[in-house]
Amino acid sequence: MEASRVLPRPPTAESGFGIIEIIVSMFLLALLAVAMLPLLIQSMTVASRNSKIASATQVVGQQLEQLRASGSSCSAVKLFVADTPAVVAGPAGTLQPHLEFIGLPAGDICQVPYLRTVTVHVWVTAVGSTPTISEASKHVLLDTP
Repeated sequence: MEASRVLPRPPTAESGFGIIEIIVSMFLLALLAVAMLPLLIQSMTVASRNSKIASATQVVGQQLEQLRASGSSCSAVKLFVADTPAVVAGPAGTLQPHLEFIGLPAGDICQVPYLRTVTVHVWVTAVGSTPTISEASKHVLLDTP
């Protein structure tokens, strides 16, 4: 018997990926990720701003609901508007509601006739900032002193 000889394999087509192909594909993926980064940052900024606007709108709604609950007497509405609303802290930041009468001096409200309509303006800003985030106005019918 003859000793078995190991014959070299004939060259065949290589299957799979080589290190060069993997590096090139990683480079292309990194390039795509860097191209999408500004879009991701912008979407996060818009989401944060929308969250703050939604929170401020909710605070405005709460203030208007409290105004409605205060009643329709002139003195109750005047007292509610004169009182400084509390600062509201939440996940979107710290918000400060503001109230004022529109087109009517504060001392002129409870004059005869009592049956009159006044406009109350409510707006919300971030604490320490002046730009308005959300606002609304409401007409209130005053029927008693």
